Amino acid sequence: MPKIDFSTVNDTADFAPLPDGDYLCQLTDVELDNTKSGDEMWRLRWSVLGGEFAGRLLFDNLVFSEKALSRVKLVCGCCGVDTSGAVDLEPTMLLDKQALVTTYQEEYTDDQDRTKVTNRIPFEGYSFVPSDTGDVPF
Repeated sequence: MPKIDFSTVNDTADFAPLPDGDYLCQLTDVELDNTKSGDEMWRLRWSVLGGEFAGRLLFDNLVFSEKALSRVKLVCGCCGVDTSGAVDLEPTMLLDKQALVTTYQEEYTDDQDRTKVTNRIPFEGYSFVPSDTGDVPF
């Protein structure tokens, strides 16, 4: 069992949502899941690459339903996947890719009827980042 001296551990960090804006991000994790209706879903974890919020995370989902395929196409295209034809899409094709991610703050009510604020990425909240731009501060 680990022995921990909690007097030397900082209190919980501030995980306040990021300000509304555009962030250069890298996709660091894709978790496979399914929606309640049974559609395949990928849970995406984006890491902000530069500026004051470097290292902070943004979360989003890709749902593989007929209605959401245009968004899947947008995200894949922004990550450099050729979307001009059929693709056997694998999470590894998106991992470590960069995109410009737009986010805004949104209020919601949790299970205990508390109002909270989170980041939300809109349906069209992704843009392609040309590879020659490097770490562009946004």
